[in-house]
Amino acid sequence: MHFYIPGAIAGIIVFQVSIIAPTMFKKLKIEDFGTAIRSIWPKFFALICFLALASIGVMLSSGDGNNVHLGISGFTLLASGICYGIIPATNRATDSGNSKKFDLLHKLSVWLTVAILLANIAFLLV
Repeated sequence: MHFYIPGAIAGIIVFQVSIIAPTMFKKLKIEDFGTAIRSIWPKFFALICFLALASIGVMLSSGDGNNVHLGISGFTLLASGICYGIIPATNRATDSGNSKKFDLLHKLSVWLTVAILLANIAFLLV
């Protein structure tokens, strides 16, 4: 049972970055894209936080999983929480034209999301 949630997290990330975001970028005007993406990304990271917390809860209540699994779910919770937390600063950097700060925060968010994806794939293999 404890393998379903990390699989869902990995699937959600792949779906978001390979289908949702590129489709929006191609089909929406840049102003509309910005508005839509500012609405979607917080929900995306909040959902991953919730699922990571649920994963930890399932493992602790059922006794399934091991310390590596708990560590991966804990990392997922922390990293997605950081990504969620930096969204307002990223938006402010965009709005004020501070491209250096935006690039730094955006790269942090991207790298953490990639790490979350890889960690949750690894969860299924360890």
